[in-house]
Amino acid sequence: MDSLSSLINYASVDPDRGTYNPGQTVTLRVQIGAAKALSLEVECEIFRGLELVGRQTRLWDIAAGISHTAFTFNGSQTAPAGYGVEIKIRSVLEGQGSITCETAFDVLNDWTEFPRYGFLCDFKPERRNPEETIKILNHFHLNGLQFYDWQYRHDSLVPPQDEFTDPLGRPLSLRSTRELIDAAHKYGIKAMPYLAIYAASAPFWHAHPEMALYDESHQLIPFGEEFLGIMNPVSGGKWSKHLLAECSHVLKALPFDGLHIDQYGDPKTGLDDQGSSVDLPKAFADFIGEARNEHPEVPILFNAVGNWPIESLAKAPVSFNYIEIWPPKTTYQDVAEIVRNARRLSGEKPVVIALYLPADRSINNRLADAVIFSAGGSRIELGENGRLLSDPYFPKHEEIDIELSERLRRQTELVIRYESWLSPIVPESPQPEIKGPEGIAYFFRSVEKGFSLSMVNLNSSETLHWNEPHPNPEKIQDFSLDIHLNERVRKVWLVSPDRESLVPEILQFDQAGGNLKVAIPSLEVWNILLIETENGQD
Repeated sequence: MDSLSSLINYASVDPDRGTYNPGQTVTLRVQIGAAKALSLEVECEIFRGLELVGRQTRLWDIAAGISHTAFTFNGSQTAPAGYGVEIKIRSVLEGQGSITCETAFDVLNDWTEFPRYGFLCDFKPERRNPEETIKILNHFHLNGLQFYDWQYRHDSLVPPQDEFTDPLGRPLSLRSTRELIDAAHKYGIKAMPYLAIYAASAPFWHAHPEMALYDESHQLIPFGEEFLGIMNPVSGGKWSKHLLAECSHVLKALPFDGLHIDQYGDPKTGLDDQGSSVDLPKAFADFIGEARNEHPEVPILFNAVGNWPIESLAKAPVSFNYIEIWPPKTTYQDVAEIVRNARRLSGEKPVVIALYLPADRSINNRLADAVIFSAGGSRIELGENGRLLSDPYFPKHEEIDIELSERLRRQTELVIRYESWLSPIVPESPQPEIKGPEGIAYFFRSVEKGFSLSMVNLNSSETLHWNEPHPNPEKIQDFSLDIHLNERVRKVWLVSPDRESLVPEILQFDQAGGNLKVAIPSLEVWNILLIETENGQD
């Protein structure tokens, strides 16, 4: 008798939205590709963290080819809440075995509580089937999308007609932009329009020298040769007022959900047309505040290029921190500290990190995500039909292989499923004394049910840099951790995206006095311990 795994080519399950509002019905869409007609029993189990909160079972007769079914779940009335889903598929005939597929979803008051940000950058007139593009991105649980370089001009964002040519000569269409926004909204994904804080087209720049920013020699500051000019964003200035009016025009003309504001990292200083110094960090923060005052109902984001000027931006009324990391901050420890610092400065707001990695560096991508998630952030990495953001000019995205694609998706699903244990919603806590093997980065959190401890494997004879090719860290086998912990421990669970399933595994432990000793079977890239204590709240 053929096994079920040989008869079913693939099985998958996806929620129908990137995230849900409190009380919103959750639809879980199951898809199976089968070589022949089969009679199946399908069980759907839903977990909130470690707790089973729902189970449904049904019989399902399928034909050869692709078949679909769906389970619905009455979503939580409270938020934030993360859930895991396990679909178990069995044949009604004994002896054929079973197969399992998994996913995750969450319920948030607002997507900015746990942003999972992606990108779109193709708005050409002939673009077709925008819903298929968004469906692919929904598979990765994105709940926000940056619409990169969708605009007519940097100084005139909304085009005067539907089809137009952008400053780089690309034919674009406002219709394509609208269709992508509408498709994103159908999947519960927010759409954020890109704009630059101080860039104007060359003709506008030359026509308005009184709005421009000047260097120390009182020369105009170009960005590219006759491509863009740098304008003076000082609060109350003519350029600032012009750009704020453009922002209002965008939000009235199109169903975008907020504003994503960029800068270029340079210049960091400048003069106005009268020769007086302009405080750019203050100008950036002032602009954010003014945009927030004019549009209090929508999220405002601002790019801290090279983590500059994070001190001003983190304290401004941005909805979450958005940071683009560049050398010389090239170690994974640097990345973790950048996330932690932004959270400290901003009162624990979430952090979205942009760093640009080639698609053929699987371990760099996996480690970067593990460190960022563990530190309380997330990463903008996927967009345009599931392709990888590998260059600061977003249209230079790269195709990603299936293995890395699924690994990145599983890492995200792990954080969503155990959202109350280790997501951006939960701040880090002071780390207790931990004794274990060398080369492990630790991230500790105090949560309702006890504690979580993320472990990222950076075990190597040389320091690992995210922007350079490097081998996988050396796998650590059969080791123990000694954690100084006074609270009485009830259970210790292990979860990892490197295992076949996100189902938690109970670990053996001993506790004497203030020392907790836990036996860890292995650490490949990323493990998380979920430590339930006797005082933890159920």
